[in-house]
Amino acid sequence: MARLDTKTIWLITAAAAAAILLLQFCPANRHSDRLTLRLQSGSLRIDVADSPERRLFALGSLDRIHPGNGLLLIFDDGTPPRLWARALQVEADLLWLDETKQIVDRHLGVKPCPQEPCPEYVPDRGAVSVLVLPPGSAQDPVLTVGQTVFLESAKASETN
Repeated sequence: MARLDTKTIWLITAAAAAAILLLQFCPANRHSDRLTLRLQSGSLRIDVADSPERRLFALGSLDRIHPGNGLLLIFDDGTPPRLWARALQVEADLLWLDETKQIVDRHLGVKPCPQEPCPEYVPDRGAVSVLVLPPGSAQDPVLTVGQTVFLESAKASETN
């Protein structure tokens, strides 16, 4: 039986690890991590990134925010919520939420920063998550500071 050399074994291992990561973090395979945000002007499908790895992957692969979609970055692992403009690849509205999903701060029309120095966005008050929405979405009257955001599972909203 032929023996595999070290380089071939390393390549097979790296490819398998990459495939596992892609399958784990790919938004298409995370339907259970999708929520619906109801607005006066309609609704948005919200993907959820609830770990440092998912937040990094979600922001890194966010080359555009399609109308009707958004991203919820959850920082309940003790990481202070902040978003570096360099991590953004697209213009977005940022809504900072506390543990009760109340909007505690907003940054509207945040643009990506292609070159250092880049601003870092942090909420004025305590927040545990940030909703990243298409630019202009936060103009909806239900998305003002002090309002509570109601997110429901995508499965529940599909049956309604």
